[in-house]
Amino acid sequence: MGEQLRLGFDFLAEKGLNLAAVFDCAGLPEDVVGGMVGAGVPLAEYKRLVLLGHGGKRFWGALNAFGWQTADPVDHFSIHLTKTFLRDYLGDPSHLRLYPLTEYMVPLQRLGEVAGWCRPSPLGLGISPTYGLWFAYRAAFLVDADLPPTTCTPAISPCDTCVDKPCITTCPPGAVRLAGFDVFKCSNYRLEANSPCHDCCLARLACPVAPEHRYTLEQTQYHYGRSLQTIREYFGN
Repeated sequence: MGEQLRLGFDFLAEKGLNLAAVFDCAGLPEDVVGGMVGAGVPLAEYKRLVLLGHGGKRFWGALNAFGWQTADPVDHFSIHLTKTFLRDYLGDPSHLRLYPLTEYMVPLQRLGEVAGWCRPSPLGLGISPTYGLWFAYRAAFLVDADLPPTTCTPAISPCDTCVDKPCITTCPPGAVRLAGFDVFKCSNYRLEANSPCHDCCLARLACPVAPEHRYTLEQTQYHYGRSLQTIREYFGN
């Protein structure tokens, strides 16, 4: 299983899912367990929880090569890769998809912290010492298999040594704050006519951490276009 698992993670990394963590369901932090069980996630019925993500630009290139086949191409591709990983490298064990495109509430950012991928940032996003703000969670599933759990070391926040904090000074509506990200102030500003934040986040672009991993313009505009549509639907605009 160890060699197959390594080959499986290599396959995922080649397709852009270069972040992977395996958790022992019985060893998850109490706050994670409480939240997930309270949301109806059957943790006790499975041995492991697997979290997958991407850092940098490779995933977007792999997605374009795969083709945009549905209205949710990012999620569709992530599910396709997850199914292939489970079938071809793990022998298709009993499993339950938790994310994406399910009704389960999964604390992705908290799991990312437990995995050692990131720490909280003033933008409300996790920030990675390696990828900065340019990473995302793409899949999470429970699996009934004795996969070796990942050894997780807490990440060190790049924000702790950032003196200028350009993410705060660059944000036009002042939504990025040390006291906590103001999602409503951000959303309302993005809805304004001619807002420069329609299809990007100026504060995120101003972050000096790992600029080499910034998404392409195409990827940035895609994600922020989708999020703007969600905001419009929420506010009825």
